[in-house]
Amino acid sequence: MFKKMQWKIVCIFVALVVAIMLFVALYMFGSVVRLYSDDFRNQMDKVMSGDFAQAMTQTLATDLSGDQRTASVNTVISAYSSQLGLSASRQCEVLDAKTAKRLFNFGTDTGAPEKTPNIIQAMSGGVGRRIRSNASYMDYAYFLDGDRNNPDGYIIYVRDSKQSVNSVTHNILYIIIQAILFGVLASVFLGYFLSKTITSPISVLTEKAEDFAEGNFDSNLEAQSADEIGTLVETFNYMGGVMKNAISEVAGEKHKLEIILEHINNGIIAFNTRQEIISINQAAKDMLRIDNPEEVRFDSFFADLNSAVSMAQFVYLDRFRTEIRDIEINHKHLKAYFLPFKFENDRVAGIVCVFSDITEQFNLDLSRKKFVAEVSHELKTPLTTIGTYTETLIDNYPVGDEMTISFLKTIQNETDKMTSLVKNLLTLSKFDAQSIELNKEMFDPAALVEGIVDTFRIQAENNGQELSFNRVNDVPSILGDTFQIERAVKNIISNSMKYTPEGGAIRVFVSSLYGDVYIKIEDTGKGIPEQDLPHIFERFYRVDKARSRDRGGTGLGLAIAKEIIENHGGTISMESKVGQFTKVTIKLRVSC
Repeated sequence: MFKKMQWKIVCIFVALVVAIMLFVALYMFGSVVRLYSDDFRNQMDKVMSGDFAQAMTQTLATDLSGDQRTASVNTVISAYSSQLGLSASRQCEVLDAKTAKRLFNFGTDTGAPEKTPNIIQAMSGGVGRRIRSNASYMDYAYFLDGDRNNPDGYIIYVRDSKQSVNSVTHNILYIIIQAILFGVLASVFLGYFLSKTITSPISVLTEKAEDFAEGNFDSNLEAQSADEIGTLVETFNYMGGVMKNAISEVAGEKHKLEIILEHINNGIIAFNTRQEIISINQAAKDMLRIDNPEEVRFDSFFADLNSAVSMAQFVYLDRFRTEIRDIEINHKHLKAYFLPFKFENDRVAGIVCVFSDITEQFNLDLSRKKFVAEVSHELKTPLTTIGTYTETLIDNYPVGDEMTISFLKTIQNETDKMTSLVKNLLTLSKFDAQSIELNKEMFDPAALVEGIVDTFRIQAENNGQELSFNRVNDVPSILGDTFQIERAVKNIISNSMKYTPEGGAIRVFVSSLYGDVYIKIEDTGKGIPEQDLPHIFERFYRVDKARSRDRGGTGLGLAIAKEIIENHGGTISMESKVGQFTKVTIKLRVSC
C-alpha cells in the first residue's frame, strides 16, 4: 500500500506535521524552563540587592544567644518570604562561608546541603547565580561579610526544586500530545484528499500509457484543471496522436522494406546485439536453409559456417567496420558482407548480413584457372624448344647475314617473355591448387632484404636512382621460405625501379612492431590513381597498359607477391598518390 504515491504523500504530510509540532514542543519546553530560570535569578538579584541582605547582616552581627539568634534570623527571612517566593518547594538557608555548613534553615530540614557550583562560587566571596537547565533544581548563593561571631562570613542560599516548573511542563506535554494526535489525524485526512487530486489524473495517464504500450494510441482524456496536471493531460493527448502517426508511418515503411527485401536476390539477415534475428528475407532462408529463424544465434550460426566472426568483434573491437567472408554451404559459394548499424548515440545496434551467391562466378574462375594452368603447362615444352633452337641458330649462324640474326634475336626475346609469362602462370596455378611446398626455415629478414637491395644497387645507379636500405630497429628472425620471400620483395623493388624516373629515390625499410615484421618499399615514382589501387594485386591488371607492355610487364608480379605473402600468413598493402609516391607494406608474423 505504501508503495503508492498517494500514501507516500500522506506519510509526508504526517511526518511534516509531527516534525513541526515536535519542534514547537521543544521550543516551548525550553522557553518555559528559561522563563522560570530567568525569573528566579532576577527575583533573587532584586531581593539581595535590597534591604534583605543588609537586614540579615545586622541580625547575624547582633550578639544574641543561640535560640534568640535563630529566632531573629527566621524573623528576617519570614519578613521577606513573599519577596523571596519561599514555599514548600523553595527554601532559604544561611550557610557558613568557609565550610558550607548549614547554620540556619527556614523551612523543612532536608539534611546537609550539597556543595553546588553556586555555593562554591559564593564561598570564594562572589555570587552564585548560574542555573543549569539539566539540573533538578534552581539555586542562588549570596555571600555576606563575616562578623566577630563568624569572621569567615555567611552565605544566604536559596534552593528551588522546580516543582512548579515541572508541573507546567507536564501540562504542556499533555497539551502537545493531544495537539500531535489531532494534527496527525488532520494531516492524514487532508493529505489523502490532496493526494487524490494529484494521483487520480496520474492513474488515468498510467492506464492510458498501458494502452499505448499495447498499441492503442487513441487518447481523448479531458483536462480537469488548468494547472500543470491539465497541461500534462493535453500534452499526453498530443503525444498519443503523434505516436499514432509515427507508428503508422513506421509500419508502412516496414511493410515496404519487407516487400523490397523479399524481391532482392541477395540474402539479407539483420541481427540485434542479443544475437537474435530481427529481419530475414526468403532469399537468405533458401541460401542458408534456415527453417526456424527464431532459434538462430549469430555466433553459433557463423561458427558452424567456419566464418571466424563474432558479435563481440563488432560491438567492442571493430565497431562500424565492414567484414567480408567467403562461405561454402550446400555446394554453394557465398560472399558474406557484415555491416554494423548503430543507434543515434553511435552505439552498435546490430549487424546486417548480406549474402551474394557467387557459385557461378566461382566455378567460372575455377575453370579459368584450370584452363590457364593446362595451357601454360602445354606451352612450356614448345616454348622451351623454340628458345633452345633459336639460341642454337644464333650461336651457329654464319656472320654476315645481320638481318637474319636480328630476326632470330627478336624471336629469342619474345620467347623469353612468353617463357617468363608461362612460368609465372604455372606458379600462380600451383598457389591456386595449394601444391607449392614452402621450404620454411628460420632466417633474418633484415639481412635478406639488405642483400636484395645490394643486388639492385648497381642497376639503380645506372638508372640514376637512389636506392637505400634502412633497418629501423632490432628485427627478430622469422620462419619462412627465403626463396619465395626474396622473390616477392624483388618483384616489388623491380616495379618501383621501373616506374621511378631518373633522379628519383627508392627507400626500403625493415622494422619490428608488436611481434610482427614490416618490410616497406617507398618510391618517388609516378604513383597509381586511387581508382586503380583496389585492383592492383589482381592478375594481368596493369595501370598503364602501353607503358607496362613496353617495359615488359605482364601484370602478374604483384599477384605472385600477394600469393607468396598470404601463404606465409602475412598481408601486403599499397598506398599511392599520383605524381608523388607509392608505398608497399608487407607484414609477416615472426612464426609464419
